[in-house]
Amino acid sequence: MLRSLVLALLIVNLGFFAWTHGWLKAWAGLPSGSQREPQRLSAQLHAERIEVLQPGDTAQNHALRRRTPTAEAVSAPDSAASPAEATSNAASASAQQTTAAATPALCVEAGPFNSEDATAVDKTLRPLLQAGSWTRQSIAIGGQWMVYMGPYNDQDLYDRKVTELKRIKGLNFDEVRSGTYARGMSLGRFASEADAETRLGSLKQRGIRTARVVTIRSAGQVHYLRVAQANESMQVTLSGLKLPQGKSFTACRS
Repeated sequence: MLRSLVLALLIVNLGFFAWTHGWLKAWAGLPSGSQREPQRLSAQLHAERIEVLQPGDTAQNHALRRRTPTAEAVSAPDSAASPAEATSNAASASAQQTTAAATPALCVEAGPFNSEDATAVDKTLRPLLQAGSWTRQSIAIGGQWMVYMGPYNDQDLYDRKVTELKRIKGLNFDEVRSGTYARGMSLGRFASEADAETRLGSLKQRGIRTARVVTIRSAGQVHYLRVAQANESMQVTLSGLKLPQGKSFTACRS
């Protein structure tokens, strides 16, 4: 009995195996229970274009993402670029970095000059700089007057005058050691000639007879030559110029 049952089960299993593999279809016409249909795959057109969508995705959104380049694709270098193009791109980037790091333009000016000297500097700049790259600024200045004693070219006389002035109680004076009025004494500097004359009158009342009023500077104008945007090349050019009164281009006052 047990042997018959085992034999029956074996026959059933063999039959099921043959059916699932399609062996019975050729002579018994029984179709296989398998879901494999290779004939459908061979009938497909452009099977390689089939893409699996993510859950919740749509065909329109998927197509839009494919058309829009990613940030990595935009920033990635073109691997197909030739070595010459790569070198050119690198050189261009280097040039841009060099330009960005270049010395910034500065405002420089020279002066003050009188009218004649300013005109001479203006003529010097014309062949060196672009027209309109510099300006001439004129500033009105007041005059200056001084109550003065001297000059005393004899050293002994100079020393005696200094000693005499020091003996006068409450008298302030300065020794002038350079310029047009060197080797003399200043008893006061004033912005108007009238104030200087008033000072001189008070000094005469104190016994100072040889003092006089002199003009240090007449009222008028002084002139500056200014280059508002001097790049590195212009700065080098301007620094090598020989200007009147031994002056040179320096940073603008404001």
